[in-house]
Amino acid sequence: MKLHRRYLGSLTYAVNATRTLEIPRNYALVALDCHLLANLDRVVGASAGDPKDCAPAQLVRNLTVKANGSDTIKSIDMETLHRHNEITYGVRPEINAEVLLAHGALNDVCPDVFARIPFAMPRAIKEVDTLLDTAALSSLDLIVTFGAGRDIMDDLYDPAAGDVTVNNAVLHVTAIEYLGVPAGSKFMLYNQWVKESQVTATTTRHQIKLPVGNVYRGLLIKTISNGRPVNTIMPYSLIAQSEITLKSGTEVYVHEIGGILACQNRLEQQIQVPEPLHGGAAAPVDHRLTEANLLGYYYIDFCRDGRLSEALDTRMMSDLELLLNVVSVVPGHDFIEVYADELILPAVTA
Repeated sequence: MKLHRRYLGSLTYAVNATRTLEIPRNYALVALDCHLLANLDRVVGASAGDPKDCAPAQLVRNLTVKANGSDTIKSIDMETLHRHNEITYGVRPEINAEVLLAHGALNDVCPDVFARIPFAMPRAIKEVDTLLDTAALSSLDLIVTFGAGRDIMDDLYDPAAGDVTVNNAVLHVTAIEYLGVPAGSKFMLYNQWVKESQVTATTTRHQIKLPVGNVYRGLLIKTISNGRPVNTIMPYSLIAQSEITLKSGTEVYVHEIGGILACQNRLEQQIQVPEPLHGGAAAPVDHRLTEANLLGYYYIDFCRDGRLSEALDTRMMSDLELLLNVVSVVPGHDFIEVYADELILPAVTA
């Protein structure tokens, strides 16, 4: 097989609109690379607020890959996809958006951000196990839901006297494919989806039920307050240790403290977070003394050595639940999102 890169075209931004790009169905799809370029104005008016994490990624509210007209393979926002790439590839994708810092006036600025929609699962020993065989599909579409300019700012930003205007934005899309896939090849389908739960109270048993019937490579937990990833919903300190438990019936598959899992992620996923957090006014990080975890993200990886055979198989389970110790930080503005890296095994034929 030979690797092939093919630029597919671009989708032009329109506020809160949905655009569709047809994906060619010639080869086995490895990934779709998405690069968003924008031109923005921000009018003075707000007295508080900052851009959200990975802004201007919020201009792409959702990326959906749909096969055969009705089968959703991928569904994820670009902000989380950008950070998910960082966790699973071990390096943060390109972003150039420092000009958006704080909430002051901006005129004709041009931030950009990159993210990859993977079909070959990252860090698998044999990435070809999860290629998407497009030739077997009747249709394949990338459906992009765009957001509004206001979406790039957190919940503390009050646009009453001014707002964020998107003068222009374009999402460029490139396909990475394998040519010459042997006839009769069968692949697992790498599916990604999200389940959201609002945090309304402080509890030692915030429960999120997950679907069973397939196989999980990993689960990404994201904690959000006021529109930004935070570590305060699952605090970790001398006096507070928030636990994460994944179980089915009496069988426990994960029991870990959230703050320790974040430390493990940095080491095992080779994540580096050198940037100051939340605002350009922060002092530069002294790397002799400080290395930060990725704020608000906790990744449970069932296949640390890349062997997909070690993924969590739920096909014989009756239930699967995620239990979290949580704290409500800003009532009405606190959320937990769980992003699944799910494998659907090929049908067995006689």
